[in-house]
Amino acid sequence: SIALGMEPGEKTILKERPRPREEPVVLNWMWVSMVINGAILSLVIIIVYVVALAIYCDGKVFQEDINQLEDYQSKLMDART
Repeated sequence: SIALGMEPGEKTILKERPRPREEPVVLNWMWVSMVINGAILSLVIIIVYVVALAIYCDGKVFQEDINQLEDYQSKLMDART
């Protein structure tokens, strides 16, 4: 919706021919782009969370190790925020 609201309108858009029925709405290169963007975002989120665990949970990143820490619930809460 932001792209539609921010882009200037084209005066000749209604004079253009519609796309063929056989042409998909989402093209192959768009699918590849979506998958790559999703993978990169997921990887970055996981890395940030593991780094936060390492910083706030005394270098521990596995649940079994974190559960043995004193006041582990508070440390986990700090790592999550």
